Amino acid sequence: MGLNSKKEKQSPSTKEATSPKLWPDLPSQVITTIARQSTLMDNISYGGVTKSWRVQPSRCNATKSGKSLIPQLYDHCDSDQSNPDTFNISFRQGSYWWYGRGWGRPSQYPCVHFVGYSNGRLIARGYEPSQYYLWNPVQRSYSQLPHWDTTVPLKHVAIIAVPFKHVSQSTVPVFFPIFSSFRHVGLSSLPKDYDHYIVMVLTGIHHPAFAFLRYNSRGGRDTAWSKQDCTLVDPNSSHKQLMQFTNAIGFKGKFYALSLQGTLAVLEYIDSEIRITGLSTKRAVPNCVPSMHFKEYLMESNGEVLLVFLISRKSIHRVENVEVHRLQLDGLSWEKMESLGDRTLFVGTNCCMSVIASELGCRRNCIYFTHQTGDGWWVYDLERESISPNNAKSLAWDELEA
Repeated sequence: MGLNSKKEKQSPSTKEATSPKLWPDLPSQVITTIARQSTLMDNISYGGVTKSWRVQPSRCNATKSGKSLIPQLYDHCDSDQSNPDTFNISFRQGSYWWYGRGWGRPSQYPCVHFVGYSNGRLIARGYEPSQYYLWNPVQRSYSQLPHWDTTVPLKHVAIIAVPFKHVSQSTVPVFFPIFSSFRHVGLSSLPKDYDHYIVMVLTGIHHPAFAFLRYNSRGGRDTAWSKQDCTLVDPNSSHKQLMQFTNAIGFKGKFYALSLQGTLAVLEYIDSEIRITGLSTKRAVPNCVPSMHFKEYLMESNGEVLLVFLISRKSIHRVENVEVHRLQLDGLSWEKMESLGDRTLFVGTNCCMSVIASELGCRRNCIYFTHQTGDGWWVYDLERESISPNNAKSLAWDELEA
């Protein structure tokens, strides 16, 4: 069945270049709901990665033999770090706006750009390019991470929780002060008896491919990042290039990372290093008709890992198709979803979020997105396979079923 889409034009953003960027980029109704229920912050994942084909392919999937003849992908690099970021939620307790005694507003934190988030932790860059912070926006506290080597690109950050026995005793205890006042991040769900974490940075290159450090909830952490190279050839590279990872999510104690060419790898922390323990056999690219660009979002939803594609046939500023794929953990394969059931997904310019529609009272089985457009939110209906504009400036739940 072909995609139905209304002809209203999606336009590039016309906001002034000097205006601050709001994070998270979600509809106002969702922001208000999160302000009242801070636990919903756990449903948010950070940003996405835009990829473009070097030459427009005749189709998006690899050949049955696995030896793909399709054109290669490159990173569109659409991140904008020219403007500062502003945290967009003021949490409430009861009927009062909550900033707490002695707490400053989020804009007063020593953070200039947010580079990642999931399950309650933001990674933010400070005023110096080598300064990065781990920030809990609900508890209003942050701690500084070891200085980053600015000669190495910081493409994406992911975090997993591990039991104490998996963390080497050589971790140096450094206690951070709590104050009152490297491109993406993901956190896996944290079991109650786990309080140790592995923070992994993807560089987008193969030398080094990863950097990681260990820390715990009591303030102990490594004093420097450990770097590792990747020596595996990407099976989806026509030129036999080494794997370059650009996107990842932490899920159930493991990292699931996508390479530039769409190969999924399972990365685990074993014996004080990051090891690749599994590779997918099928390329993670849209199943759609030919397109020139797409933006991919990894998110955790209802105990599953989802991969959302916003697909552009020509202009990067116009979304013409949307796909959702679910990760099958046993075979490391992607299954295209025909329905989200009672779920609704929100995909903003710098974040994505999964909610249970019946709990929030919003429209089910839909994906709302903005994707670099300056004209509000658009909605993709999975059942109707259609894209239409949401004309209201704010998302009014009682108007969604109209």
